[in-house]
Amino acid sequence: MKSRRSRYGVLRRWIPLFLLGTVSTIALAACPPNEADGSLLTSGKLQLAWRPLLQGDTPVATTAIPMARHFALAVQLCEGRMASQASLKRIDATMPEHRHGMNYQPRISPLGDGRFRVEGLMFHMSGRWQIEFEVQNGNDVSRLLHDVQIR
Repeated sequence: MKSRRSRYGVLRRWIPLFLLGTVSTIALAACPPNEADGSLLTSGKLQLAWRPLLQGDTPVATTAIPMARHFALAVQLCEGRMASQASLKRIDATMPEHRHGMNYQPRISPLGDGRFRVEGLMFHMSGRWQIEFEVQNGNDVSRLLHDVQIR
């Protein structure tokens, strides 16, 4: 039988992980997404909501993405009122006027229920950036674009 102290030690180790998972889930969890979930993009029945995250899981507005600092994205894919079975395959960002992209390759982590976390993004210059989300749903591939202005 475990002592009371060892049981509480296990709880103390798992509570921060549980809270982190809960915060990540709350950031984008509902289908269909709404404007409170961040920026919305659609392609047919597919809806994509995305929100930038700074310093862990602090959500910020797209207008608050800092220049020359790493940030992450929380992404939610929905089809109607249900989480989508589609997969976020690739994300990239370019500066169309400058004809170049980011200096970093983002990493996509699936979180389940149509949710993804994308890490390793950085906009190294001010100006207009265009984010491209590549989503695969069966044999169909959709590319959804969103412009952001970085100051």
